[in-house]
Amino acid sequence: MQERTGQLINDDQLRQRIADASLGLRDRAEENARLALGLLDTEETPAQPDEPEEGTEYPAADPQPDVERTGRTFIGVSAVIFLSKLLGFARDIFFASVFGTTILADLFQVIFSFPSLLFSSIGTALSSVNIPTLTGFLKNRTREERNQYFSRLMAQLTLWSTLLAIVGIIFAPALTRIIAPGISESAQGIAILLTRVMMPTLLFVNLTYVTAGILQVHGYFLRSAAISIPFNIIIILALYLRGDDIILFSYVTTIGWLLQFLIQLPVLRREQYPFPRILGKTYEVVATLQKLVPVLLGNSLLQLCLIMDRSFFGTQLGEGSAAALSFGGNLFVTITSVFIVAMSTVVFPRLSRFALEHDFAGVRELLAIVFKILLLILVPYLILVITYNQEIIALVYERGAFTSRSTQMTSQAFLFYSFAVVGYVAQEIFNRVFYALKKFSIPMQVSLVCLVINIVGNLLLMPWGIIGLSLSTALAMLVYGIIMTLLAHRELGGLSLGQVLPYAARLLIPVLGMLAVIEGFRYTLPGQGWLVGFLVPAAVSGVVYLGLAYILKLLDVFRLRGAS
Repeated sequence: MQERTGQLINDDQLRQRIADASLGLRDRAEENARLALGLLDTEETPAQPDEPEEGTEYPAADPQPDVERTGRTFIGVSAVIFLSKLLGFARDIFFASVFGTTILADLFQVIFSFPSLLFSSIGTALSSVNIPTLTGFLKNRTREERNQYFSRLMAQLTLWSTLLAIVGIIFAPALTRIIAPGISESAQGIAILLTRVMMPTLLFVNLTYVTAGILQVHGYFLRSAAISIPFNIIIILALYLRGDDIILFSYVTTIGWLLQFLIQLPVLRREQYPFPRILGKTYEVVATLQKLVPVLLGNSLLQLCLIMDRSFFGTQLGEGSAAALSFGGNLFVTITSVFIVAMSTVVFPRLSRFALEHDFAGVRELLAIVFKILLLILVPYLILVITYNQEIIALVYERGAFTSRSTQMTSQAFLFYSFAVVGYVAQEIFNRVFYALKKFSIPMQVSLVCLVINIVGNLLLMPWGIIGLSLSTALAMLVYGIIMTLLAHRELGGLSLGQVLPYAARLLIPVLGMLAVIEGFRYTLPGQGWLVGFLVPAAVSGVVYLGLAYILKLLDVFRLRGAS
């Protein structure tokens, strides 16, 4: 017996296994502590046993504690994203006042914003693929294995992004002709320089989004939502100090993307992630990179439609059209993403966990809450846009070089792009459901079909100008939303519509109250200025909407106590 005990004590492999197991237990304890002491989690939840005893059946875990935390976290993340988007508004206002809808604005929006949208789509795809994988590592693997995966993934991304950026810099003239086929010869020199300045953002965007996904997995939702605040501040300062220097502005934008990555590094250090220095591959890294293209195509339909509208079609409509499409599209995405992206950011790690546990009931419960909140917020948004689209654009942009003609052009794009909100919600929410279920090809296939619909629609509706292009995108996104809803309903065995539809029916009363206020102001005070004719009725109608929603207890969805 003593001899056997001595052998066990001296067994290096056994000691290593014990050490790994201890490290895993410590990681789990740390994660539980973070969940218990999270900034927005104020209620205690009963502990659950890790594994049931053999032959014992337990009821399904109650998803309610997680669901309750979703609402509070959503509010906090929405507030931070709102601040970030508010600064984004200020950035766009400064840019519009300096450049208006001139050829320089067209150049920047096509040459710089187009790749930025594409690169952001790549980064979002990387984050969407990485979050379920990293969740699996935190749940089932050791910290050493997690760090090895992280190090090799970041090294691979750095290598390939750098190589692609160098190729883009070398072949910038040819790339510029592809990106902006309608740019005049006199503007080609500036366009090529902007393309070269823009290319390094591919590396910075990828690193930024992957790191933000890691922060979300570890529960740092507020930090990941706040990374663009310094980015917007330095761009506003550049516009304020140097005016219409479009070249300097492009350099500052590239540096701003690097800054968004750098400010996340302290959290990586706190969570003990290593500096990437291993270039080799693991199965998980290869699998993550292989999923990139399907996720990119599946999760970027709106972005790809906006790119085609402003670059391949908008540049052929005349000076200022590409800029107007860009301003209108950016405003739509900026406002709606405050809520849509905040919600998808909060729920995706939880969706991934439910999917790993095959807890479809938890997924359905979470989605029901998500759609109630988004209905409550996005329906009044559409009412205000339909009613006051020109007033909104004039208030936000019309100053300096941005004239009344610019307002008219941009308001058309803003109005019709806003009807793409249904597809935008489906892209951000349902896609993440399928990614959590490891079914990456389904959103890609639907996206490709709807992308073809958008291209055909652009060709058919291009004679209608800005209205035709933005309407084509809205129709393509609507088709996408319908198809993804049907597929998610089939995949999950339902979508808890028994909770959502009654909520939507009760929401009609606040909507009617809001419309009554708007029409009352129009009837009693017609032809007034922007203050009485827009701001006052918009504010009063919003108060009436919220008041009726409160009376009907529709706002209780943010407390998330039970089913509505």
